[in-house]
Amino acid sequence: MNLIKQYVKEYKNTYIQSVLLAVLGVVSGLAAYIVLAKMIVGLIGKNTEFGFYLQYGLMVLAAMVLKEIFAAASTSISHQATFYSLKKIRQEISKKLFRMPLGNVMNISSGKLKNIIVDQVDSMETILAHIIPEMTANIIGPILLLIYMFILDWRLAIVSLIPLVIGMFCMKSVMASYGKKYQQSVEINQKMNNAVVEYIGGIEVIKMFNQSETSYQKYSEAVHENAAFYYHWMKETMIGVSAYRKISPMSLLTILPLGVYFYLNGSLTIVTFITIIVLSFGTVENILTATNYMDDLSRIGTITKEIGLILDAPDLEHGKENVSLSGSDIELKNVDFSYSEDKKVLEGVSLTIGENQVTAFVGPSGGGKSTITKLIAGFWNADAGEVIIGGKNIKEIPLEQLSETISYVSQDNYLFDMSVRENIRIGKPSASDKEVEEMAKLSGCDEFIRGLSAGYDTIVGEGGGHLSGGEKQRISIARAMLKNAPIVILDEATSYMDT
Repeated sequence: MNLIKQYVKEYKNTYIQSVLLAVLGVVSGLAAYIVLAKMIVGLIGKNTEFGFYLQYGLMVLAAMVLKEIFAAASTSISHQATFYSLKKIRQEISKKLFRMPLGNVMNISSGKLKNIIVDQVDSMETILAHIIPEMTANIIGPILLLIYMFILDWRLAIVSLIPLVIGMFCMKSVMASYGKKYQQSVEINQKMNNAVVEYIGGIEVIKMFNQSETSYQKYSEAVHENAAFYYHWMKETMIGVSAYRKISPMSLLTILPLGVYFYLNGSLTIVTFITIIVLSFGTVENILTATNYMDDLSRIGTITKEIGLILDAPDLEHGKENVSLSGSDIELKNVDFSYSEDKKVLEGVSLTIGENQVTAFVGPSGGGKSTITKLIAGFWNADAGEVIIGGKNIKEIPLEQLSETISYVSQDNYLFDMSVRENIRIGKPSASDKEVEEMAKLSGCDEFIRGLSAGYDTIVGEGGGHLSGGEKQRISIARAMLKNAPIVILDEATSYMDT
């Protein structure tokens, strides 16, 4: 909820304008009912003046046109503010992922990340762009109309609400469990997303080791579980929702018999009777429109909780202001590190790497070589001890400055779905084409790049999927060389090299 308040506050004036326009739209629509009631009263009174009906008919038309104009303006304004808000939320998530420890990021599955960044943020569009102006307006409008109905005849005004109250009671059981059910739906969707991503991402291995049946079964079970959940959820809520939608608009069933009784005993005029009947339709219609957003309101807690998993996560410990480094020498002092509480990967590690010195870590798989490089690169903070670069504890160096100081080539190389040239240029966004090609030559990939269908402008596919492992690795090295950082870390950089 605080997340929503934060962005509503930022665009407070815009949302106020949107609400005011939405209220004007609803009031215009309700005014049409009032005018329509006068026309019906005229018919009952056998008014035969054409000018009377023309005048009021034009007023109804004008009211409906104004309703649509105000509604469109309100929606346009609220969406403008909302799309900027969603953009900022996604930008904040992106920045937060950069500031979080790499291990924490890796513990969030790709399916869950996709669900949070795409689905959950998208679902805030209804809350910000529609609920704030439209639900507010569709509550305020009927309240004003009910006040008018109470002024006309408080007895019929009260009985007109009886079907709505009964409908709300039918809906109560549905809404009571909605928040919990929606949380379950998010978890099941994330499970299905993970299964889909895993199945597609591992299709090569699945085919190679003939595991299609096992892998497909996992994917199929996730899809069936998702479908079964929504089917049973629909069955549980169908009666309550249907009863609510059928009973709530039946105000005529309560107004008509009592209205006839009051009219016959002389305590109600025909004009008031007809007016309240017509106005009750407008009241219920707008209240039903407002309650259509109740399920979205119930989802707010889950949505903000899911987004908060990232935005509220702890940052890596790093300084805020740039520091002066005495060089690019690296020192580890009694460093401890563990990925989990029960097993230390590094314990009491101390080492010194001088400036301009080439150092190789040699050891068995799982011995902590990659862990040391990631600690130096600032992907994690050490559990104990110090990692020092240029005479400064790495925790004192801002992430942006640390990123400028170190080039890191992972053993798991990732290329973006864009041209070879742009993938290399990531190392130095301002680099010219000549600089890009020069670094490609130095890293030994110019020849194979020129042999591609479009040379340096060839699109490499998602994750560099159109290239071999060795080609991706050499492009990654070219990218690191173009960055020209004082410290270069190659984490098994030759593991995919073509022989």
